[in-house]
This record gives sequence, structure tokens and C-alpha cells, in this order.
Amino acid sequence: MLTRVHRKLFVREPRFASFLAPDALAINEARLKHLATLNLPIENKSVLEVGGGIGLLTGFFEERGCTVTSTDGRKQNVAEHKKRHPERRLARLNLEQPGAIDAMGKFDVVFCYGTLYHLANPEPPLEALSRISDMILLETVLTPGEDEAVPNVPELLFANQALKGTGSRPTRAWVLNRLKRFWGNGYISVTQPSHPDFPLDFSVPKTTLNVRAIFVGSKKPLSNPLLSTEVPVRHLPI
Repeated sequence: MLTRVHRKLFVREPRFASFLAPDALAINEARLKHLATLNLPIENKSVLEVGGGIGLLTGFFEERGCTVTSTDGRKQNVAEHKKRHPERRLARLNLEQPGAIDAMGKFDVVFCYGTLYHLANPEPPLEALSRISDMILLETVLTPGEDEAVPNVPELLFANQALKGTGSRPTRAWVLNRLKRFWGNGYISVTQPSHPDFPLDFSVPKTTLNVRAIFVGSKKPLSNPLLSTEVPVRHLPI
């Protein structure tokens, strides 16, 4: 019955409205402004964007001389991205099929913003992405708490949600430790983007539906005062 409800809602959703809603655009703006402040070594790199939707974040890397392959799990999103930017390199990629990830080739950087929490089981995709990349930039919705956990949640079948209606909400510790395991070095951003979804103190009750944070995994150690190898007691504003 839940699946039928999801299907009805999906049909009723205005085309790509979930990507273009004011709050979604505000989150994107906050994400990219924050990413620019981290001063990461990403200029002129090869980038695999996963869960790229209709291409609203891709230009960040193009402006920095990167060669970008942007992917999404839904063919209608890839088609809309192609319609908007026919010059870009695009592909359909279902992250819940790790073999398909291995077939993508090698990249310097994986860009995984707003995607991990739409996966029912995010660990195998992360491991597969680590096999084809030297670095991952990751932003995700989280479950507050200090322990490792990755609970599943139902999602609506909108264009920017889980492909099969089930996502997950890992804790900060779960994400950080998986990046350390798969890339060798895992970091969490000390600072947070300027948006209500990115709290500074995870110990207080959340005031928004979603809470988020920024992570980096790297095959090479990174010396960066804005990145921590441990979950911070409190984040800082940018």
C-alpha cells in the first residue's frame, strides 16, 4: 500500500520540482559556498559526480578546470540534465549496483552531495567508489547520536529521492569510520554550511526535519585545519 501511495505522489509531483524548490536551491547555494571555503586540492581533477540530478552542482567543478562525468540513477534526470547542458559528459548509474560503479573507470574525485542517504545500504557503494577514486567529497543527511548506526527510512518516489523508496540516515561516526576504512583517511568538516539543516551542535534536539554534515575521504593524508579526523563536539560556522 505504501508503494502505491508513493507512486501516486510521484505522478503528481510537478516535473523536477523537487530539485527547483526554493529550499533545495538554498541548500545547494550553502553547500557550494561552504565547499569553496575548504580549499581542497580539486582543481583540474577528473570528477565523478554521483546522484547529480539535473546538473545544478556540476558547474562548481567546471569552473575549477575539472573534467566531470555526471551520473544519476534515474534516466529522466539524466535526460533533463542533457537537455540543459548537451555539452556535458553524462551517464546513468545506479549506486545500489556496485558492479556498475566499478565499470565507470578511475577518477581523482567522487562528488557525492545529497546522495548517500537515498541508498538503502550505503556501505557497498562507498566501498566500490573507493576502488575507483582517490578522494570523495560527501554531504549527507544524518541521524543524531554518537554511536555507529545506519537506520533505514521510507522515502517518496520523487525525482530526487531513493530509487526504490528506501533510504538511510547514518550517524556522523558511521560515515567517518567508513571513509577511514575504505579511503584510508577520513575527515569531517569542522565548519558547517550556513543553512538550518547544518547544525553546529548535534547534542541538542534538532529543529529541522533533516540534519546534515560534510565529509572527505582521501587516499592521501590531508593537512587542513578545517578538517577533523574525529567527530567534533561542536561545529563552527563558516
